[in-house]
Amino acid sequence: MNVLLVDTVSYDRAPYLQYYINACKSKNVSFDLFLWNRDSNGGLQQDKNVYTMNCVCPFGGNKLKKIVPMLNYRRNLLRIIKKNRYTHLVLINTLAPVMISDYVLNHYRKRYILDIRDYTYERIPFFKKIENRLIQNSKFTTISSKGFLNFIDNNPKIIVNHNISNIDQAVEKPTLGLEKTVKIGFVGSVRYPDENIKLIEALKKKNFLLKYIGPEVSGCDLQGYCRKHNIKNVIFQGKFKNQDKAAIYEGLDIINSLYGDCSLEVTTAIPNRYYDSLLFKKPIIASKGTYLGELVEQNGLGLAIDLKHDSIENKLVDYIYQFNAAQFSTNCQQTLKSIMIEQNNFYQQIQEFMEY
Repeated sequence: MNVLLVDTVSYDRAPYLQYYINACKSKNVSFDLFLWNRDSNGGLQQDKNVYTMNCVCPFGGNKLKKIVPMLNYRRNLLRIIKKNRYTHLVLINTLAPVMISDYVLNHYRKRYILDIRDYTYERIPFFKKIENRLIQNSKFTTISSKGFLNFIDNNPKIIVNHNISNIDQAVEKPTLGLEKTVKIGFVGSVRYPDENIKLIEALKKKNFLLKYIGPEVSGCDLQGYCRKHNIKNVIFQGKFKNQDKAAIYEGLDIINSLYGDCSLEVTTAIPNRYYDSLLFKKPIIASKGTYLGELVEQNGLGLAIDLKHDSIENKLVDYIYQFNAAQFSTNCQQTLKSIMIEQNNFYQQIQEFMEY
């Protein structure tokens, strides 16, 4: 057995690759990786069992400018697949498998995993049609959020996996209510400026401390906004390492996961902060009208705020006043139990694939 793991991002952007790498190693299965460094040019390079396509192709921006890099990626990926004669494929995200769908469907039926991580081009009818064919002919297809069933057709081949990590660092009790000043933190690449400015404005000069831990993405200058408006209760801490999360969350009481409800890309996903909430016992603030907001309310893990109509301050104060630490901890444990059942099924399916 010889497996190729395929993704359209670089290794540092794809921690979920480790699920498949670990499975290959545990079964003593030979494997290579084919990845895409979108930040610089340099063609295809090989380092041991890792092929990296170096070709500039920004994640946002003009879609027409992406055509040539995508064709270049497709050509090199097919060349490596044919050259090395892999027996099985793991296709992560939908872009790469759709680009090589003709070859995959002709040569790898029932011998590939399709791993859908994000909403991409499903609004385009022919793209969605190809995606559905890939799902139907996969050994199995996995999605990282049941919210994705809003843009892909349900199929018995589909199972759920969760982007959960740091399980060994889980804590038992929340900290909300232990101190007078409530610390609210956004952990991850800092984005969604409109939503976060609303939060900042609602809580400035109040008994809250807002923390933003992670790099600001282009177009989201919250630091500049706070300087301009002389807002003092907001702290920015920059980049962090995943292994530092336990220490980071020790200094927070509530997780900020507010974002807009204007696109399927954000409204259907489950961010890592959801799992952080469960593991580190921190209530989470989400946006109403998103799948995350639905999960938070359904499982009693925080509150979902309608940024267009709700008073952010009033909803937060009411929630904090009524907060029951014991009940919240129970809710976290029950939700984690359900997640781990689905996750263990995912692990089992990978193991069976490696024996197929």
